[in-house]
Amino acid sequence: MALGADFQDTNQGGVMRIMLVLPAVALCATTLSAQEPRRGPAAEIRPFAGAFIPLGAQRSDFKSATMVGAQAAVELNRHVHGVASVGWTHGHNKFFTEDLTHIWQYDVGTEFNLVREIGNGWYFRPFTGTGAGGRTYNYRGVAARTTTCVAGYGTVGSELQHNVVAFRIEARDYLSCYKPPTAEKRTRNDLGLTFGLAYHIR
Repeated sequence: MALGADFQDTNQGGVMRIMLVLPAVALCATTLSAQEPRRGPAAEIRPFAGAFIPLGAQRSDFKSATMVGAQAAVELNRHVHGVASVGWTHGHNKFFTEDLTHIWQYDVGTEFNLVREIGNGWYFRPFTGTGAGGRTYNYRGVAARTTTCVAGYGTVGSELQHNVVAFRIEARDYLSCYKPPTAEKRTRNDLGLTFGLAYHIR
């Protein structure tokens, strides 16, 4: 996949800023976890809902839309998670009269977080991360072919945890290839802004 000339530098800036933060957060998380007793991995289930927000040239192809999905996470230690995600967007394209488009996003990644106790059993856990996977566009109501291509993301967010339940907010900046029904592959940028819960399985 070649990064097309139609991809604007301003679109790439959000991902690049997130990627520059990752090494510092990873180093901090590794240092902190080395000071704690070792324990086995713990699992998490994270349902979410939010918005798919096209950026740059993607705004010419799709409208903003609702998005729902879920994550499964493995807490390797207090500061590092492995994450698998699946999301579905009730999308609407701008090039067909019957515009309904189901957009499926599926990926795996790594999340690095800090932990701060804020009192009364509550913990604040800001995080950042990165990952990659695929994306499928299924055009409903028209004869256009379903297309699938690769996608990568950088993410930032925070989690407010009490006992085994946490409230989450997350912003994922996606950079993906995209093949419209009537054109060649190109590079696109969009934002996923979601709110959700995390249930920590002990």
